[in-house]
Amino acid sequence: SRPSAPARPAREAPNRPAPRPTPPPPVRPELVLLLPLAVPTDVLAAAGYPVLQDSALSQGHLYRLALPPGADAAQALADLGARFPGAPAGLNTLYTPEDFLCPDGSCAAQEMIGWSGWPSAMAPRIGMIDTGINPAHEALAGQRLHLHPFETGTETGTGAGAREAAGRQHGTAVAALLIGRLDSRTPGLLPLAELHAVEAFHRSAGQESADAFAIARGIDLLLDRQVSVINMSFSGPENPVLQALVQRAAAAGVGLVAAAGNGGPGAAPAYPAAWPEVIAVTAIDARDRAWRQANRGPYVTFAAPGVNLWTAASISGGRLRSGTSYAAPFVTAVLAVEIARRPELTREEHTERLIACARDLGEAGFDETFGHGVISVSNQCLASDAAENPAYFHLSGE
Repeated sequence: SRPSAPARPAREAPNRPAPRPTPPPPVRPELVLLLPLAVPTDVLAAAGYPVLQDSALSQGHLYRLALPPGADAAQALADLGARFPGAPAGLNTLYTPEDFLCPDGSCAAQEMIGWSGWPSAMAPRIGMIDTGINPAHEALAGQRLHLHPFETGTETGTGAGAREAAGRQHGTAVAALLIGRLDSRTPGLLPLAELHAVEAFHRSAGQESADAFAIARGIDLLLDRQVSVINMSFSGPENPVLQALVQRAAAAGVGLVAAAGNGGPGAAPAYPAAWPEVIAVTAIDARDRAWRQANRGPYVTFAAPGVNLWTAASISGGRLRSGTSYAAPFVTAVLAVEIARRPELTREEHTERLIACARDLGEAGFDETFGHGVISVSNQCLASDAAENPAYFHLSGE
Protein backbone atom coordinates (compact mmCIF):
# COMPACT_ATOMS: atom_id res chain seq x y z
CA SER A 1 0.00 0.00 0.00
CA ARG A 2 1.08 3.51 -0.73
CA PRO A 3 2.02 5.66 2.20
CA SER A 4 -0.54 8.29 3.02
CA ALA A 5 0.24 11.77 1.84
CA PRO A 6 1.26 14.17 4.54
CA ALA A 7 -1.58 16.38 5.74
CA ARG A 8 -1.53 19.84 4.29
CA PRO A 9 -1.27 22.62 6.81
CA ALA A 10 -4.47 24.55 7.27
CA ARG A 11 -4.52 27.73 5.27
CA GLU A 12 -4.50 30.76 7.59
CA ALA A 13 -7.35 33.16 7.18
CA PRO A 14 -6.24 36.50 5.78
CA ASN A 15 -5.64 39.16 8.43
CA ARG A 16 -8.48 41.47 7.50
CA PRO A 17 -8.99 44.66 9.49
CA ALA A 18 -12.01 44.71 11.77
CA PRO A 19 -14.95 46.55 10.24
CA ARG A 20 -15.31 50.10 11.44
CA PRO A 21 -18.30 50.70 13.69
CA THR A 22 -21.09 52.60 12.05
CA PRO A 23 -21.25 56.07 13.58
CA PRO A 24 -24.57 56.95 15.18
CA PRO A 25 -26.81 59.24 13.16
CA PRO A 26 -26.52 62.92 14.08
CA VAL A 27 -28.98 64.07 16.69
CA ARG A 28 -31.31 66.79 15.48
CA PRO A 29 -31.38 69.85 17.69
CA GLU A 30 -34.32 70.43 20.02
CA LEU A 31 -35.86 73.69 21.18
CA VAL A 32 -37.08 74.87 24.56
CA LEU A 33 -39.80 77.50 24.96
CA LEU A 34 -41.15 79.24 28.06
CA LEU A 35 -44.60 80.84 27.77
CA PRO A 36 -46.59 82.77 30.41
CA LEU A 37 -49.68 80.65 29.70
CA ALA A 38 -50.28 77.15 28.38
CA VAL A 39 -50.84 76.78 24.66
CA PRO A 40 -52.62 73.62 23.44
CA THR A 41 -50.01 71.22 22.13
CA ASP A 42 -52.04 70.62 18.97
CA VAL A 43 -51.65 74.32 18.15
CA LEU A 44 -47.86 74.01 18.36
CA ALA A 45 -47.96 70.77 16.38
CA ALA A 46 -50.10 72.41 13.70
CA ALA A 47 -47.45 75.13 13.45
CA GLY A 48 -44.90 72.41 12.76
CA TYR A 49 -43.42 71.92 16.23
CA PRO A 50 -43.87 68.38 17.62
CA VAL A 51 -44.14 68.65 21.42
CA LEU A 52 -41.73 66.17 23.02
CA GLN A 53 -42.55 67.25 26.58
CA ASP A 54 -44.35 70.03 28.35
CA SER A 55 -44.56 70.97 31.99
CA ALA A 56 -46.68 73.44 33.95
CA LEU A 57 -44.43 75.66 36.05
CA SER A 58 -45.49 77.88 38.92
CA GLN A 59 -45.37 80.94 36.65
CA GLY A 60 -45.75 79.73 33.11
CA HIS A 61 -45.53 76.70 30.86
CA LEU A 62 -42.38 75.01 29.59
CA TYR A 63 -42.15 73.17 26.24
CA ARG A 64 -39.55 70.86 24.75
CA LEU A 65 -40.00 70.94 20.98
CA ALA A 66 -38.64 69.17 17.94
CA LEU A 67 -37.69 71.20 14.87
CA PRO A 68 -40.30 71.55 12.14
CA PRO A 69 -39.57 69.37 9.10
CA GLY A 70 -37.10 71.07 6.75
CA ALA A 71 -36.32 73.95 9.15
CA ASP A 72 -33.03 74.62 10.86
CA ALA A 73 -32.70 75.93 14.41
CA ALA A 74 -32.16 79.58 13.44
CA GLN A 75 -35.28 79.59 11.27
CA ALA A 76 -37.36 77.91 13.98
CA LEU A 77 -36.22 80.32 16.70
CA ALA A 78 -36.98 83.30 14.47
CA ASP A 79 -40.45 81.88 13.84
CA LEU A 80 -41.10 81.27 17.55
CA GLY A 81 -39.96 84.82 18.30
CA ALA A 82 -42.52 86.14 15.81
CA ARG A 83 -45.32 83.91 17.14
CA PHE A 84 -44.60 84.55 20.84
CA PRO A 85 -42.92 87.96 21.22
CA GLY A 86 -40.95 88.33 24.44
CA ALA A 87 -41.14 84.63 25.36
CA PRO A 88 -37.72 83.07 26.10
CA ALA A 89 -36.84 80.45 23.49
CA GLY A 90 -33.60 78.74 22.55
CA LEU A 91 -31.87 75.51 21.73
CA ASN A 92 -32.46 72.81 24.33
CA THR A 93 -28.79 72.95 25.29
CA LEU A 94 -27.05 70.22 27.28
CA TYR A 95 -25.19 70.50 30.61
CA THR A 96 -22.66 68.00 31.98
CA PRO A 97 -21.39 67.13 35.47
CA GLU A 98 -18.09 68.80 36.34
CA ASP A 99 -16.14 65.93 37.86
CA PHE A 100 -12.95 63.98 37.34
CA LEU A 101 -12.58 60.52 38.90
CA CYS A 102 -9.23 59.71 40.58
CA PRO A 103 -9.36 55.88 40.83
CA ASP A 104 -5.62 55.48 41.37
CA GLY A 105 -5.17 58.30 43.87
CA SER A 106 -2.95 60.21 41.42
CA CYS A 107 -4.62 63.56 42.00
CA ALA A 108 -3.10 66.07 44.39
CA ALA A 109 -3.77 65.43 48.06
CA GLN A 110 -6.73 67.28 49.55
CA GLU A 111 -7.38 68.41 53.05
CA MET A 112 -11.00 69.13 53.81
CA ILE A 113 -12.00 72.54 55.11
CA GLY A 114 -12.28 72.47 58.87
CA TRP A 115 -16.01 72.25 59.55
CA SER A 116 -16.74 71.44 63.18
CA GLY A 117 -19.06 72.40 66.01
CA TRP A 118 -22.16 74.48 65.45
CA PRO A 119 -22.32 74.57 61.59
CA SER A 120 -22.86 70.79 61.43
CA ALA A 121 -25.80 71.09 63.82
CA MET A 122 -27.73 73.41 61.53
CA ALA A 123 -30.66 71.94 59.57
CA PRO A 124 -31.50 74.15 56.57
CA ARG A 125 -33.62 73.05 53.62
CA ILE A 126 -31.44 72.94 50.53
CA GLY A 127 -31.84 71.77 46.95
CA MET A 128 -29.65 70.25 44.27
CA ILE A 129 -30.02 69.36 40.59
CA ASP A 130 -27.87 66.45 39.51
CA THR A 131 -27.78 62.88 38.23
CA GLY A 132 -29.50 60.01 40.02
CA ILE A 133 -28.80 59.33 43.69
CA ASN A 134 -28.57 56.04 45.56
CA PRO A 135 -30.65 56.58 48.74
CA ALA A 136 -29.53 53.17 50.07
CA HIS A 137 -25.88 54.22 50.28
CA GLU A 138 -24.72 53.99 53.89
CA ALA A 139 -23.92 57.71 53.90
CA LEU A 140 -27.50 58.61 52.93
CA ALA A 141 -29.62 55.87 54.54
CA GLY A 142 -32.02 57.45 57.02
CA GLN A 143 -31.09 61.00 56.06
CA ARG A 144 -33.66 63.69 55.23
CA LEU A 145 -33.33 63.13 51.49
CA HIS A 146 -36.26 63.77 49.14
CA LEU A 147 -35.74 62.51 45.59
CA HIS A 148 -37.54 63.99 42.60
CA PRO A 149 -36.89 61.46 39.82
CA PHE A 150 -35.92 62.14 36.24
CA GLU A 151 -38.83 63.19 33.98
CA THR A 152 -41.11 64.15 36.87
CA GLY A 153 -43.97 66.35 35.65
CA THR A 154 -46.74 66.54 33.08
CA GLU A 155 -45.87 64.56 29.96
CA THR A 156 -47.98 65.19 26.87
CA GLY A 157 -45.53 64.11 24.19
CA THR A 158 -46.07 61.08 21.99
CA GLY A 159 -43.16 59.13 23.44
CA ALA A 160 -40.54 60.53 21.06
CA GLY A 161 -39.11 62.50 23.97
CA ALA A 162 -38.55 59.50 26.23
CA ARG A 163 -34.95 59.06 27.45
CA GLU A 164 -33.00 56.84 29.82
CA ALA A 165 -32.21 58.23 33.27
CA ALA A 166 -28.54 58.80 34.08
CA GLY A 167 -26.50 56.77 36.56
CA ARG A 168 -26.06 57.50 40.25
CA GLN A 169 -22.34 58.12 40.62
CA HIS A 170 -22.09 61.90 40.45
CA GLY A 171 -25.33 62.74 42.29
CA THR A 172 -24.62 60.31 45.15
CA ALA A 173 -21.18 61.88 45.67
CA VAL A 174 -22.54 65.43 45.78
CA ALA A 175 -25.44 64.48 48.05
CA ALA A 176 -23.06 62.77 50.47
CA LEU A 177 -20.84 65.85 50.60
CA LEU A 178 -23.90 67.83 51.64
CA ILE A 179 -25.81 65.55 54.04
CA GLY A 180 -23.76 62.36 54.51
CA ARG A 181 -24.20 60.65 57.88
CA LEU A 182 -21.56 61.59 60.44
CA ASP A 183 -21.10 57.92 61.35
CA SER A 184 -20.45 56.87 57.74
CA ARG A 185 -17.15 56.64 55.87
CA THR A 186 -18.14 59.73 53.87
CA PRO A 187 -19.64 62.24 56.35
CA GLY A 188 -21.27 65.37 54.96
CA LEU A 189 -21.10 69.04 55.87
CA LEU A 190 -24.74 69.34 56.98
CA PRO A 191 -25.88 65.88 58.13
CA LEU A 192 -29.05 67.27 59.74
CA ALA A 193 -30.14 69.26 56.68
CA GLU A 194 -33.17 68.46 54.54
CA LEU A 195 -32.09 67.89 50.94
CA HIS A 196 -34.44 68.02 47.94
CA ALA A 197 -32.63 66.44 44.99
CA VAL A 198 -33.90 66.72 41.41
CA GLU A 199 -32.56 63.87 39.26
CA ALA A 200 -32.53 65.80 35.99
CA PHE A 201 -29.86 64.01 33.97
CA HIS A 202 -30.28 61.41 31.24
CA ARG A 203 -27.95 59.06 29.41
CA SER A 204 -27.38 59.33 25.67
CA ALA A 205 -24.62 57.85 23.47
CA GLY A 206 -22.63 56.83 26.55
CA GLN A 207 -22.69 60.30 28.10
CA GLU A 208 -24.67 61.81 30.96
CA SER A 209 -26.21 65.23 30.49
CA ALA A 210 -29.24 67.32 31.37
CA ASP A 211 -31.01 69.64 28.96
CA ALA A 212 -32.28 73.15 29.62
CA PHE A 213 -35.87 71.83 29.79
CA ALA A 214 -35.11 69.43 32.67
CA ILE A 215 -32.97 71.92 34.60
CA ALA A 216 -35.51 74.73 34.25
CA ARG A 217 -38.23 72.42 35.50
CA GLY A 218 -35.98 71.37 38.37
CA ILE A 219 -35.42 74.95 39.49
CA ASP A 220 -39.16 75.57 39.44
CA LEU A 221 -39.79 72.45 41.53
CA LEU A 222 -37.19 73.49 44.11
CA LEU A 223 -38.73 76.96 44.36
CA ASP A 224 -42.03 75.25 45.14
CA ARG A 225 -40.25 73.26 47.89
CA GLN A 226 -39.00 76.56 49.38
CA VAL A 227 -35.33 75.64 49.57
CA SER A 228 -32.87 78.32 50.68
CA VAL A 229 -30.01 77.36 48.33
CA ILE A 230 -29.76 75.34 45.10
CA ASN A 231 -26.52 73.46 44.32
CA MET A 232 -25.80 73.04 40.58
CA SER A 233 -22.64 70.98 40.06
CA PHE A 234 -22.75 71.07 36.25
CA SER A 235 -22.04 73.45 33.40
CA GLY A 236 -22.91 74.14 29.78
CA PRO A 237 -23.71 76.95 27.35
CA GLU A 238 -25.78 80.08 27.84
CA ASN A 239 -29.53 79.58 27.43
CA PRO A 240 -32.33 82.20 27.59
CA VAL A 241 -34.96 79.90 29.11
CA LEU A 242 -32.66 78.61 31.82
CA GLN A 243 -31.53 82.17 32.52
CA ALA A 244 -35.15 83.22 33.03
CA LEU A 245 -35.59 80.53 35.71
CA VAL A 246 -32.31 81.51 37.38
CA GLN A 247 -33.47 85.12 37.53
CA ARG A 248 -36.82 84.01 38.95
CA ALA A 249 -35.08 82.04 41.71
CA ALA A 250 -32.78 84.95 42.54
CA ALA A 251 -35.74 87.33 42.72
CA ALA A 252 -37.31 84.95 45.24
CA GLY A 253 -34.21 85.27 47.44
CA VAL A 254 -32.90 81.75 46.81
CA GLY A 255 -29.13 81.31 46.85
CA LEU A 256 -27.71 79.79 43.65
CA VAL A 257 -24.33 78.01 43.65
CA ALA A 258 -22.74 76.38 40.58
CA ALA A 259 -19.51 74.74 39.47
CA ALA A 260 -17.24 77.17 37.63
CA GLY A 261 -16.40 74.52 35.02
CA ASN A 262 -13.60 72.07 34.23
CA GLY A 263 -12.58 73.43 30.83
CA GLY A 264 -9.21 74.80 31.91
CA PRO A 265 -7.80 78.34 32.23
CA GLY A 266 -8.55 79.28 28.61
CA ALA A 267 -12.12 77.95 28.50
CA ALA A 268 -15.14 80.11 27.70
CA PRO A 269 -17.45 81.07 30.59
CA ALA A 270 -19.57 78.17 31.85
CA TYR A 271 -23.25 78.50 32.69
CA PRO A 272 -25.19 78.74 34.95
CA ALA A 273 -22.10 79.78 36.97
CA ALA A 274 -21.34 82.80 34.76
CA TRP A 275 -24.70 84.53 35.26
CA PRO A 276 -24.44 87.35 37.83
CA GLU A 277 -27.17 85.85 40.05
CA VAL A 278 -25.10 82.68 40.60
CA ILE A 279 -22.13 82.10 42.92
CA ALA A 280 -19.44 80.39 40.82
CA VAL A 281 -17.06 78.03 42.65
CA THR A 282 -13.62 76.90 41.50
CA ALA A 283 -11.53 74.05 42.93
CA ILE A 284 -8.24 74.15 44.86
CA ASP A 285 -6.04 71.42 46.32
CA ALA A 286 -4.74 70.92 49.87
CA ARG A 287 -1.89 73.38 49.26
CA ASP A 288 -4.23 76.16 48.10
CA ARG A 289 -3.21 75.72 44.47
CA ALA A 290 -5.68 76.24 41.67
CA TRP A 291 -6.83 73.02 40.02
CA ARG A 292 -5.22 72.89 36.58
CA GLN A 293 -8.51 71.91 34.86
CA ALA A 294 -10.68 74.60 36.48
CA ASN A 295 -12.11 77.49 34.47
CA ARG A 296 -10.95 81.01 35.19
CA GLY A 297 -12.61 84.34 34.57
CA PRO A 298 -14.27 87.39 36.09
CA TYR A 299 -17.35 85.36 37.05
CA VAL A 300 -15.48 83.11 39.55
CA THR A 301 -16.68 84.03 43.05
CA PHE A 302 -15.04 81.64 45.52
CA ALA A 303 -12.57 78.79 45.74
CA ALA A 304 -13.19 75.63 47.76
CA PRO A 305 -11.62 72.16 48.20
CA GLY A 306 -12.17 70.15 45.04
CA VAL A 307 -9.07 68.03 44.39
CA ASN A 308 -8.74 64.42 45.53
CA LEU A 309 -11.79 64.56 47.79
CA TRP A 310 -12.99 61.36 49.42
CA THR A 311 -16.73 61.06 48.89
CA ALA A 312 -19.40 58.45 48.29
CA ALA A 313 -19.27 55.98 45.41
CA SER A 314 -22.50 55.11 43.61
CA ILE A 315 -23.21 51.80 45.41
CA SER A 316 -21.22 51.71 48.65
CA GLY A 317 -18.02 53.03 50.16
CA GLY A 318 -16.14 55.97 48.71
CA ARG A 319 -13.90 57.12 45.87
CA LEU A 320 -11.39 59.89 45.32
CA ARG A 321 -12.77 62.59 43.06
CA SER A 322 -11.75 65.97 41.71
CA GLY A 323 -13.65 68.75 39.99
CA THR A 324 -15.43 72.02 40.51
CA SER A 325 -18.55 69.86 41.00
CA TYR A 326 -17.24 68.82 44.39
CA ALA A 327 -16.08 72.29 45.40
CA ALA A 328 -19.57 73.76 44.95
CA PRO A 329 -21.19 71.90 47.93
CA PHE A 330 -18.80 73.61 50.35
CA VAL A 331 -20.12 77.02 49.34
CA THR A 332 -23.69 75.73 49.28
CA ALA A 333 -23.32 74.54 52.88
CA VAL A 334 -21.75 77.79 54.11
CA LEU A 335 -24.39 79.88 52.37
CA ALA A 336 -27.23 77.72 53.73
CA VAL A 337 -25.93 78.16 57.28
CA GLU A 338 -25.56 81.90 56.77
CA ILE A 339 -29.16 82.20 55.50
CA ALA A 340 -30.47 80.11 58.40
CA ARG A 341 -28.68 82.32 60.91
CA ARG A 342 -29.69 85.65 59.35
CA PRO A 343 -32.91 85.06 57.36
CA GLU A 344 -33.75 88.75 57.40
CA LEU A 345 -30.85 89.63 55.08
CA THR A 346 -31.17 89.75 51.30
CA ARG A 347 -29.44 87.35 48.92
CA GLU A 348 -26.97 90.08 47.97
CA GLU A 349 -26.20 90.84 51.64
CA HIS A 350 -25.48 87.19 52.36
CA THR A 351 -23.05 87.05 49.44
CA GLU A 352 -21.31 90.22 50.63
CA ARG A 353 -20.84 88.71 54.09
CA LEU A 354 -19.28 85.58 52.62
CA ILE A 355 -16.95 87.71 50.49
CA ALA A 356 -15.88 89.66 53.58
CA CYS A 357 -15.03 86.39 55.35
CA ALA A 358 -13.21 84.67 52.49
CA ARG A 359 -9.50 83.89 52.86
CA ASP A 360 -7.64 85.66 50.08
CA LEU A 361 -5.47 83.69 47.66
CA GLY A 362 -3.35 84.69 44.68
CA GLU A 363 -3.24 88.38 43.84
CA ALA A 364 -4.37 90.71 46.62
CA GLY A 365 -8.14 91.11 46.47
CA PHE A 366 -10.29 89.64 43.73
CA ASP A 367 -8.65 87.74 40.87
CA GLU A 368 -9.95 85.55 38.05
CA THR A 369 -8.30 82.37 39.36
CA PHE A 370 -9.58 82.26 42.97
CA GLY A 371 -12.33 84.87 42.89
CA HIS A 372 -12.60 86.48 46.33
CA GLY A 373 -10.70 83.59 47.93
CA VAL A 374 -11.42 80.41 49.86
CA ILE A 375 -14.90 80.17 51.37
CA SER A 376 -14.60 80.20 55.16
CA VAL A 377 -16.71 79.61 58.25
CA SER A 378 -13.97 79.25 60.86
CA ASN A 379 -12.56 82.76 60.98
CA GLN A 380 -13.50 85.73 63.13
CA CYS A 381 -16.28 86.96 60.84
CA LEU A 382 -18.65 84.14 61.67
CA ALA A 383 -17.14 83.22 65.03
CA SER A 384 -17.97 86.67 66.40
CA ASP A 385 -21.57 86.35 65.21
CA ALA A 386 -21.94 82.93 66.79
CA ALA A 387 -20.68 84.29 70.10
CA GLU A 388 -23.64 86.67 70.11
CA ASN A 389 -26.01 83.72 70.21
CA PRO A 390 -24.72 80.78 72.32
CA ALA A 391 -27.68 78.68 71.13
CA TYR A 392 -25.73 78.02 67.93
CA PHE A 393 -22.94 76.19 69.76
CA HIS A 394 -24.06 72.57 69.49
CA LEU A 395 -21.26 70.10 68.84
CA SER A 396 -22.22 67.34 66.44
CA GLY A 397 -20.10 64.26 66.11
CA GLU A 398 -16.81 65.82 67.17
